[in-house]
Amino acid sequence: MTRDLDLLYIGVGNGSPWNRQIRSPGGGDNLFLSSIVALRPATGEYVWHYQTTPGETWDYTAAQHIILADLEIDGQQRMVAMQAPKNGFFYVLDRETGELISAQNYVPVTWATGIDQETGRPIETANARYTDGPNLQLPGPAGGHNWHPMAFSPDTNLVYVPAQEIPNLYGSDPDFDFRQGEWNTGTDQLLWDLPENPLELMKVAAMLRGHLSAWDPVAQKEVWRYQHAGPWNGGVLATAGNLVFQGNIVGEFVAYSADKGERLWAFPTQTGITAGPVTYEIDGEQYVAVAVGWGTLMGMLAGPTTVPLQMSNRSRVLTFRLAANGKLPELPAVSAPAAPEVPEQTASAETTEQGRRVYTERCLLCHGYSVVSGGLTPDLRYSNAQVYAEWDAIVLGGSRSANGMPPFAGLLSAEQSQAVKAYIIDRAQALR
Repeated sequence: MTRDLDLLYIGVGNGSPWNRQIRSPGGGDNLFLSSIVALRPATGEYVWHYQTTPGETWDYTAAQHIILADLEIDGQQRMVAMQAPKNGFFYVLDRETGELISAQNYVPVTWATGIDQETGRPIETANARYTDGPNLQLPGPAGGHNWHPMAFSPDTNLVYVPAQEIPNLYGSDPDFDFRQGEWNTGTDQLLWDLPENPLELMKVAAMLRGHLSAWDPVAQKEVWRYQHAGPWNGGVLATAGNLVFQGNIVGEFVAYSADKGERLWAFPTQTGITAGPVTYEIDGEQYVAVAVGWGTLMGMLAGPTTVPLQMSNRSRVLTFRLAANGKLPELPAVSAPAAPEVPEQTASAETTEQGRRVYTERCLLCHGYSVVSGGLTPDLRYSNAQVYAEWDAIVLGGSRSANGMPPFAGLLSAEQSQAVKAYIIDRAQALR
């Protein structure tokens, strides 16, 4: 919210289903999806909007952070609103009128070649909307920047973005059927499945990248970057001491120089970090705190692609101050899990393939690509004899609801449940 203009700014998400061909077959921009909207806070009166992704069809939300600042642009002081939404473009808007001042991609973008300065609309590439068949493009639904907070320093006039490159293969779901109360994308989620061949999987993993970007919003260019081991790193904090703090997925909390990006200090946190840090003062002393813990969506589904990051999750809040010398407890010794005990596969190849399709559509987001857990949920390839014996009670009946596994009765048939079981056995045998 800005008091000088009496405006409240909100960022808007995408529609359901994602796929506009299904959601809105007649076309159209679908206001106000993927938009920044300015309202009067006292009444909710509409003042202006800017739509970052008209006719959104990729899960390119504009619900990411909106930073308000005063910048000198072309010799004129401008009151601006800045956002780096999922679609990969960094936007600078006049926060009084919603006028587009500038936009430039801050990560590689293949769905559009740029933003038309006159209309403010993206210049889309051929088949970006996957109307003529599947299309591999950047960014994917994880976005060039997701929910992890970015930061602005009025001292450097730079925006620090936790950026990432995660492509996705988009395609229309030929058998789409809207399911009330469920996750409806209208896309072919079977295209999301990863190769099971380790060498092919390594090629996919190499495509997933993440970095901390120091972005000049006036020149619309990157000033410096720190390349991370992979995507989905923590949110960012900029301080008046020329510092930028960020946690990463390999279990470090790091301070960089805000002007040059020099890595000045790092603390091993024993677990990955996705949250953003905060700073505060008590009795004249400054503290920096961060919630550490490897998790959220990427932590669940991306097990086979996110480096050996799946250290045990140790969720806690760590707080730092100058001259402090606290240490974390020593980590316990970790041994590789024993090879799983796998029952004999009695299902046909057709049933196993059916299980793969059902798993990809229903189970992948929690239990991981190709049944490789990200570490937050059980790795189903290591299921024991009791799990297999109680399979339908768990999957359909919800006997482990207290542990977070909901019942799928009414969503899956008994035949589909058993097909998923056959697929899990197949993957467990491959692991063994």
